[in-house]
Amino acid sequence: MLKKFLTTLITLTIISTPSTADELNQKAILEIGNRVADWQIRTFPNHAEYRALSDKGRKKARKNGDKSKNYHDLTWHNAALYAGMNQWRKTTKNPKYTQWLTTIGERNHWKLYKRPYHADDHAVGQFYLSLYQESKDAPNSKRMLTPTQEHFDWILANPKTGSLTWGKETDSHNRWGWCDALFMAPPVWARLSKVTGDLKYLDFMHQEYQATYDLLWDKKEHLFYRDTSYFDQREANGNKVFWSRGNGWVFGGLALIIPDLPKDWKHTPFYLQTFKQMATKIKTLQRQDGTWSMGLLGGTEGYPIKETSGTSFYIFGLAWGVNQGILDKAEYLPTITKGWNALTESVQPSGLLGYVQPVGAAPGDSFPNKSEVYGTGAFLAAASEVYKLATTIDH
Repeated sequence: MLKKFLTTLITLTIISTPSTADELNQKAILEIGNRVADWQIRTFPNHAEYRALSDKGRKKARKNGDKSKNYHDLTWHNAALYAGMNQWRKTTKNPKYTQWLTTIGERNHWKLYKRPYHADDHAVGQFYLSLYQESKDAPNSKRMLTPTQEHFDWILANPKTGSLTWGKETDSHNRWGWCDALFMAPPVWARLSKVTGDLKYLDFMHQEYQATYDLLWDKKEHLFYRDTSYFDQREANGNKVFWSRGNGWVFGGLALIIPDLPKDWKHTPFYLQTFKQMATKIKTLQRQDGTWSMGLLGGTEGYPIKETSGTSFYIFGLAWGVNQGILDKAEYLPTITKGWNALTESVQPSGLLGYVQPVGAAPGDSFPNKSEVYGTGAFLAAASEVYKLATTIDH
């Protein structure tokens, strides 16, 4: 009787406990990814209405008559959205999303944004070059490539070489003196090198990336400081301050850069090693609710509210790493599944992704009914890789 009871109990446990494969349901991932993408496209003409404002943003809005304005098409906020939308449209092969991105490019004549050296203003080049890769044999396709290539050729001819130490009197903004920059610019340089076959773009990217790494990488924690002004700052619990979305920018950026690196290039192992080291650390910092604290070492005590933009970048990077065979599936799948479920719980029926931290350079607040375009982009990037991962799990 005891043996029969134990056998029955084990059987019931197996049946009643949802498997990881069941939790990563491809059909459900496709539905929620499309819902989020469609909501963002639908609300894009008035996206300022849906975003939460930082203290600085609120002051600016009051100055403008309490009205916050839409971001220009070509700012980094939207560039991160386009990067995620680009990943999602490639995964789902939905022409609607390709057409939307093409419309954005066409109406801006495939140009980069205003500041000649600033990494933020180069980020839109990511989706330009991706679309060019797919249509380079079509008539007039060079219009997608030429503005970015000419701009980067100008930078190569007129490089900035000053200090990356954070400040107005240095080249910290003209070079990559803040960790977010490693998402904005390097993927564009790497992709430009790939589509043109010219290694000069890759060599410049590595030179500048290495300079930022040498300055902002913490060798003990295997995380990036946001910039040099954070070296001496501490969380309430005494730990160092490592901004979640800031490290998310870097980690997600690596998942965009590495596919465009030649396998036999001498510096490719550096990017793979950095990615693996970050992945190992990030895995240990996931909270019980599946997200990551806005200050990674600050814990739930310092950050009781969840945040989805940093979490989305981590899930994107981790799922990509597993899909590429860089990270061990058995080791990382529970972390990915838990994080993905936490993200889906933050999506409203309309498709709005909540709990996205407003624009900032450090840990802050988030709100359940407010979103940001870059948060949507990070979510769609995560959805694209989790969708692929769901197809590889043995049922």
